[in-house]
Amino acid sequence: MKIEVGESLACSYLCHVKCCWIVQANWKASGRWDERQNADLEVRYLEMKRRFDPEGSVLKQPAAQFLKQGEIDVVGVDQRGEIHAMEVAFHKANLNYSRSTTIDNVLKKMLRALFILRTYHSSQTPIHIYFLSPKAPPKVLQALKTRIAALQEECDEVDNVEWSLLSNDDFAKSIVEPTLANASGADTSELFVRSVKLLETAGYRLEPPDVTVPTRPGLPEPEVKVQCLVRALMRTILTASPSLLSDAEREGLTGEEYCKTKMKLQISNLGLIRKRELGREIKGHTRYWKDAYGGFYVCSQWSRRYRCVNARSLLTFVKDLIQRNPGHKDTLHPHAEAFNEYLVRNCPNQAP
Repeated sequence: MKIEVGESLACSYLCHVKCCWIVQANWKASGRWDERQNADLEVRYLEMKRRFDPEGSVLKQPAAQFLKQGEIDVVGVDQRGEIHAMEVAFHKANLNYSRSTTIDNVLKKMLRALFILRTYHSSQTPIHIYFLSPKAPPKVLQALKTRIAALQEECDEVDNVEWSLLSNDDFAKSIVEPTLANASGADTSELFVRSVKLLETAGYRLEPPDVTVPTRPGLPEPEVKVQCLVRALMRTILTASPSLLSDAEREGLTGEEYCKTKMKLQISNLGLIRKRELGREIKGHTRYWKDAYGGFYVCSQWSRRYRCVNARSLLTFVKDLIQRNPGHKDTLHPHAEAFNEYLVRNCPNQAP
């Protein structure tokens, strides 16, 4: 069976960002369903054609054939029972379909997804339909946005559907970055996650940004990464308030022995920080984040395996700073609270 990395990314996104408890790629309806459930199939199809394709440039086939040929790249059902359908186009250069116009092809995919899902689900079920493409030419993208905006305007409360077109920067920020930020500890049987692990093993570190992934009421909040808490702390003690550290202590943080024995950190036998002039690489591999804080790079090797140990060690470190710098309690206290909350939520056995 052909394996598509774009579809794997969509599966990981639905699972780890949208918190879908059921996710399936290459979904198709069974032909046996037609006889039992689709007496008004033609009526639905003609209504869709009237509303969304009055010129007949997209919906050219008979209703039964349109449904039978339909396959949705990825479908997920979240914990509220809402359905997410994703169509993915991963072309090497730009979004481009050769057999027909690109615009009609994209619209056909999205309308078919709506037709299939509405055939088997009532109008009370919220549906989210996405079209994803890493790269699309500006003219094509603008034309698609115009058509999809028109679709959304046509969709009244009866349709209960939300359309999303995500390409170029939107694809990176809305799909790739949240997935990287929330799938770091996922099962590596997922192709996209396994690809990321392969790159990291080879020394290519894909650093998830400090993003906040939106959640829906009733769904579990995504885990805050230790990396985000570390970045925030480094901004405070290295850039905003460098006087919190003595020169000797700052020097100690650059050494692996100090960080391992004194601070009890598990960061691949590296120093927590590294002088900017020394660069970010160790033995040819990038081990420090690209952003510099007060002339220092910060270690990027925060394994999920040691997340609880490291969070507890950094909480102890912050508490010690507060004790030695009582005048900066208001500055440091939010960091202590953040690490404490992380431990309570993710590592209850190690929470203070």
